[in-house]
Order: sequence, then structure tokens, then C-alpha cells
Amino acid sequence: MEPLLMTSCPDEPRTWTVPTVAASETQEPDRLSASASYSGDTFCGEVGWSAAEVRTDRPHPARMYDYFLGGKNHYEVDQTAAEEVVRRVPEAIDSARANRAWMRRVVLHLAEMGVRQFLDLGTGLPTEPNLHQVAQSVAADARVLYVDNDPIVLTYAQTLLVSSNLGQVGYAMGDLRDPQGIIRMARSQRIFDWRQPIALVLSAIAHFIANEDDVANIIATLRDGLPIGSFLALSHATGDLQYDKATRGAAVYDEYQATAGVTMRSYQEIETLFSGFTLVKPGLVQIPLWNPDNTVDPEELKRVWLYGGIGQKVTKDGVTVPA
Repeated sequence: MEPLLMTSCPDEPRTWTVPTVAASETQEPDRLSASASYSGDTFCGEVGWSAAEVRTDRPHPARMYDYFLGGKNHYEVDQTAAEEVVRRVPEAIDSARANRAWMRRVVLHLAEMGVRQFLDLGTGLPTEPNLHQVAQSVAADARVLYVDNDPIVLTYAQTLLVSSNLGQVGYAMGDLRDPQGIIRMARSQRIFDWRQPIALVLSAIAHFIANEDDVANIIATLRDGLPIGSFLALSHATGDLQYDKATRGAAVYDEYQATAGVTMRSYQEIETLFSGFTLVKPGLVQIPLWNPDNTVDPEELKRVWLYGGIGQKVTKDGVTVPA
């Protein structure tokens, strides 16, 4: 099978092939089709993925999330699994939409605080407004590095998450379960000034890390690799609010052999993920309650089962820095 290729250099347009996906597809393409071009200076060289690496035989959480948000960039296998989640738990759509709105408010808040660098892990398929659009609406010089472990997601990101400010938006493959690799990769990109704070965005991604992979240690490793003054913005699914229903929905990911299962965690377990960070007001709360734009409907709180918050790194490697 031919690889999916992307080529670029700063002095010539970047071109690549983009996968055309639709819920009605029943046949996996040997070569991902369609094309786009982009001129920028983030990458120079060639990156390739074989079609065998692009999994369309198993549901992927990012493509299921796209379905929950009403998107069209998913395969039939993703739609089938997502529809089963919604059949069991209609609130999954409310939670997905509320999480997207939370991400927008968080990034806006951080940008207004003066943050100009954002590391988005588990990017997901593009859905406007995207993170860099929100950040750059406040500060045109904001820089964003999108990271995902699904070539399809990353390819769409490379095509659609295009900033008008060249060199300020980058894209890379990375797996959250390899935090040291992510830090090494991020440092190798020409995106961030590592002397300045970076906002690490983990939007509805940490619950796809199983307990045996030690999500707390993963986040601590990422924290230790970030400059002092950096932030963690994290949202996470919980069973605290509707345990039985949330458990039935989460079970679909295992039953349909998705590329990652869901591990719901309690408020206390999620709060520990902010170890080494100082929570910013209003702290760790249900995501509709995090600096809402309008009065929160109590009925919404019954249908959105995620906690979220922002913490700032004011310590070095978990140890308080002397004044």
C-alpha cells in the first residue's frame, strides 16, 4: 500500500493527501485521497504513514467525539460505536458539547492572562472554533502545537487547522502514554520558547489512559518538562454524578474494541492529577461551572459528567521553588 506522504520546506508549498472519510464508507481506501496545500515553516522534510497504520477497522475515540459533536469526519465503525453510546447514554452528546465550550473558555481565559504558548495533546478532529483560533483572537502571536496519535486526525489537523500567522501552529504525532517522548518531540519543533510558560491542554483525553498506565505519573512527567509558570488545563469524565449510566456508556468502548477504553475517575482522583500545580479559581468543578458565559441551567449539570480545571506550575519538579 502506498504511504500517506507530506512534504514541505520553508521556501515551497507544503502538500499532502488527506483522507476522505464518511459514515457511509464501507471499504477502506488503499490510498487516502483528496489533496490540499499549505505554506509554512513548521516542518521541512517528509513524513509518511502506510494505510495499514491508519486504523479504520476499529472505533477511535477522537472520531467518535467528532460524531458526538455533529461532525462528518468519521468512519462507519466510529458511527456505529458512537450511536450505541448515545442509545445507552444520550447525555454523551451534552457532555461532548459542554467540553468543547469549556475548552474555548479555558483557552480564552489563559490567553487573557498572558499565556502565548499552548501544547494540545489529543487534538481530536478540527471543530471550529479551534484552539489556535481562540488563542489568536486574543493574541495574534499565540503559538500552538497540536499532538495526536491517530494519523487521520493529524492529517485533518495539518490541513484544516491553518493559522494566518505562519510558523505559529504545528502538528505532530505523539502518544500521551509516552510523556518523555512528547516533551522531546515538542522541544524539537520550532514552535515554543521554552523560557516562557506553556499551557498543557488535556481536554477530555486523560480518561482514555488506563489505570495500569499510571495517568498521574504521565502528567507529572509532562509537568516536570514544562517551564515554571506553565499551566495544566484538564477535563476528565467521571462516574460521580450518574455512575450506572456512565458505566454503561463507557463499556461500549471495550465492547466495540475501540483503540482506547474509558476509565472514569472520581473527583478526588482527578484532583490528584493536578499535583504540583496550584488550582486557579474556580478550581476543579463540573465543566459548565468553570467561568460560564451565562447562568448555568441546573438541568445541564445533570447531563454533563466531566470535571475540569486549570492549575499553574509554581514548583520545580514538584518541589516548591524558594522565593
